[in-house]
Amino acid sequence: MLRRIGVALVAVAVLLPASTVFAERHHTVRSGQTLAAIARRYRVSVQDLRAANQLRSARLRPGQSLKIPDAHTTYVRRGETLSHIAHRMHVSVSELRRANRLRRNARIRPGQRLVMPGYTPAEQMNRDYGNPDHPGQVTLLRRDERREVQLVDSEGRVLEEGLRVLSEFLQRSEDDTRAADANPRLAVLLARISDHFGGRPIRIVSGFRPAGGRTRESSRHTSGRATDIRVHGVPHRVVWEYCRRIDHAGCGYYPRSTFVHVDARRLRTQWVDWSGPGRRARYGTLNGPANRRRRRGMPRPRADQDLELEVRIVDASGAERVFVDRPGVEAHDIDGAEGDLGPMGELLAELSAQPEVVRSLALTFGGPSLVPLATMADDPDPEELEDEGDGEALAEDADADDDPDRDDA
Repeated sequence: MLRRIGVALVAVAVLLPASTVFAERHHTVRSGQTLAAIARRYRVSVQDLRAANQLRSARLRPGQSLKIPDAHTTYVRRGETLSHIAHRMHVSVSELRRANRLRRNARIRPGQRLVMPGYTPAEQMNRDYGNPDHPGQVTLLRRDERREVQLVDSEGRVLEEGLRVLSEFLQRSEDDTRAADANPRLAVLLARISDHFGGRPIRIVSGFRPAGGRTRESSRHTSGRATDIRVHGVPHRVVWEYCRRIDHAGCGYYPRSTFVHVDARRLRTQWVDWSGPGRRARYGTLNGPANRRRRRGMPRPRADQDLELEVRIVDASGAERVFVDRPGVEAHDIDGAEGDLGPMGELLAELSAQPEVVRSLALTFGGPSLVPLATMADDPDPEELEDEGDGEALAEDADADDDPDRDDA
């Protein structure tokens, strides 16, 4: 038992999360420092660093305070077009134009600040989306189909008919006989997300995916436990912030893409992936992609609700059964550790194999870093993204159109 507690305490010491990353960053220049050195330290470009501080030259003086631009923004360089910037930042021109409310023939000027798709203004983070008209009822969208389905009743039970409809929406097509049935806990998770955001429609971007290509056999997409979603009129970052406070759930934020990943699992897991659609994963923090030589943690918020492993299911006749989920626990369930990671991987693998009380001790007193140590989430299915069109209507503009009947995607 002492050895088990020791494993937990070592995990806490090694993986203790870093200080908050939400505050605006500044750097005080020290003697001998250059713009290039400071830019390398914060993983930003020299051009963006100069533009953010309106510097006419690269000369610095000791004690000077510099504002560090965040990874959600960039600045127009002389001679650049929107196409150049979109290629440099790995986003599409249409997404870049929508994120900055630029018309098709709009002109940009050197030094102009542009926000990237996925950027969420601070005033939208604490917005109240109101109460749902019908708690537990979810409006599901996929391609040109729309269905209002009651997933959870007033007693918190999953409805058998609602589970059947959700399973259909997670399939690629009606002819896809390989598709797994939707996990009842995923139905509960989607109902909670819908209720929290006032019953706004949820678009299924990608649901069931068979193993193969970029989808591993261990992917929760292959077992009906996961889906990539957009909540109409809600910034992706806001959806992620809500989801990552739910215990026994997984949630991935993709600032350069057009969805949020949610899944039902055993250990609460969250990540940020800065890659664009169809590109290799670039995990990191809210400040930007992680530097593998110097990984930095991200604050782990306390869970304020639980996605229970035991779910009651009721059919049309009123007959009730109990579903007990027993998802497997793997090393990468502990915030992304997967594969051969040396001592760190061995530590996480051993921690994941410990009894619940030992794992809870480790997570309670700090928990692991939220910067994934290796590939954890699957890349989106290129076919799914192609089906959804180029760019889609970005949910970041929450006030632009609150009409749920309008579907820009």
